[in-house]
Amino acid sequence: MPNRTQWGRAALWLVAAYSVAHFLYSGIYAAWQAAGGDFRSAFPGPLMFQLAERWPSLNKEWIVPWFVDSKVIWNYGPVLHFLTVPLIFAPTKELAMTIVLLVNYALVAATFVLWVRLLFGPRPAWVPMLLIGCLWMNYYPLLEAIMGREIELLEFFLVTAAVWALRHDREGLAGAAVGVATMTKFLPGILLPYLLIKGYRRAFWVALAVCGALAGLAQWLLGFQHSLTFAVLGGEVGTRYFPTIYMRQALINALYRMFAIVDSSQIEPVTLYPDALKLIGTVLQGAILAATAWFIVRWRHSRLLELEVALLLLVAMIILPHANTYYFVFALPALSLGVAVWLRQPEALGALVKGALLGSILLSGVLVPMRVLEPIFGMPGVIVARVWQLYSIPAFGIMLAALVAVAVHQGIRRMEPAGE
Repeated sequence: MPNRTQWGRAALWLVAAYSVAHFLYSGIYAAWQAAGGDFRSAFPGPLMFQLAERWPSLNKEWIVPWFVDSKVIWNYGPVLHFLTVPLIFAPTKELAMTIVLLVNYALVAATFVLWVRLLFGPRPAWVPMLLIGCLWMNYYPLLEAIMGREIELLEFFLVTAAVWALRHDREGLAGAAVGVATMTKFLPGILLPYLLIKGYRRAFWVALAVCGALAGLAQWLLGFQHSLTFAVLGGEVGTRYFPTIYMRQALINALYRMFAIVDSSQIEPVTLYPDALKLIGTVLQGAILAATAWFIVRWRHSRLLELEVALLLLVAMIILPHANTYYFVFALPALSLGVAVWLRQPEALGALVKGALLGSILLSGVLVPMRVLEPIFGMPGVIVARVWQLYSIPAFGIMLAALVAVAVHQGIRRMEPAGE
């Protein structure tokens, strides 16, 4: 009869086989067939139009974005537009999307390797590495980001590279990575004050200088007055900004949907008491940000760099005006850290924290393909995903993950009282 260890290994390999099959189908086959998400709405920006107008031979129909049908308006951060300009030389949209997809695979692989090394050292054991790999390969927001060719994968890599650089006393490199990440889509900007509070002054000033240089270049080439992102944040296009749209999973969006009539056939359900909810959401966002600031200042001498950065990424997604589900790739560091601590120091986590960690993974990650859920719910997989999002289940998973990250931080400190 097989013993418990043999059964455990067999179960792990079974999970690994399922994870590889899931990734091959959703992360490669389906991604290869997908239309490309933000690739069409934001990547081919005004700089491409300018080049095509100057050299007509570069002008191609596919460069025209379908979301922002303008030669002037641009979206997200300027780095996105700088990096994708070379795609103008691609003869077809299909080739351009293939190039972006291949680059994203490389970014995901590099990010995974760096986090494995950060969590387990240069020679990780195969069991923890396999478990973390299974988490990543099945995590819906990561698969969604790959399928949509989302720029969050570049941000994720840059933030990870910054953490790795700080661990290797290369503050200049870390600051440059944070600066570029911040100007890619702004969310990593939450790390700027963290660098200063933690005493990484060189990294902070380098990051600030990189942000300033990129902002100046963006103003010259693109003009922030044409930024759709800033227009939305400033309320200038409020009639086009729908906080109840199913994909958006920040705290304020979840709050709006709690008082909306949930209907999977509606992309933007109408909410009740929008003005009161906006005020309540703003107060909650401020309270969470203040509590996070207190936490970071209180433990500014802690050596738990990876865990604190992971917590900050979770907080940024919670307090944003909106966070699409593919933003939740930024939850993977916190979830991976929780799994790593469970494996290394199981006594640092109580039963409640372990249960909450599993819950946050399941709620935010949906570890089975939506197509598998179709016969269970009697509806197409895309509608299953929409219902899952309309009830803000991923948002609650991320909020739970933030509480778990704080609990893990405190658990490790209890185990290592001299950790400061």
